[in-house]
Amino acid sequence: MATTIAIRFPLGRYHATPWDRSVNEGAAEWPPSPWRLLRALVATWYTRWPDLSAAALDRLLDVLGEPPSYWTPPIWSAHTRHYLPNLDYKRSLPDAKKQRLKSEENDPSGKELTLDPFLWLRRDTELLVRWDTDLDGEQRAVLAKLAELLPYVGRADSVCEARLLDSDPAPDESWWRPDV
Repeated sequence: MATTIAIRFPLGRYHATPWDRSVNEGAAEWPPSPWRLLRALVATWYTRWPDLSAAALDRLLDVLGEPPSYWTPPIWSAHTRHYLPNLDYKRSLPDAKKQRLKSEENDPSGKELTLDPFLWLRRDTELLVRWDTDLDGEQRAVLAKLAELLPYVGRADSVCEARLLDSDPAPDESWWRPDV
């Protein structure tokens, strides 16, 4: 039997910059990479369940080390644009100029465009992540509790609700596994 978790994004947004990419490239990682998922579980242990022994977490991570398969709901790319102040520019200005800039809201000098790419998905859909491994009772209990405690995947504004599935969905051609 395999192990599957379901992740829902109740705000309908998923923010995560792919590895080795700049946020201003406008790219978003989908689905969450295996290392991002495991890192989220470790962070959840560290911040929300410190009483769990490191040995129990290590046993779980050892079993989940192979990349999972995914069933992904439909997604749409989106972004917002933000003009942020360039602090080096503002520090170098004389006080009179700083006062004038404060009074001129539409003055573009000293501002830099920053993109905030994200993926939009329906709030009632779930991402399924399936590892081809069978967990023992302790490992299942640990993963179930970590999934329940998981606050987000990706950036902190990617609020999620995760749960360990009791039954294992049979993968078909709609599932995929990343190349490794």
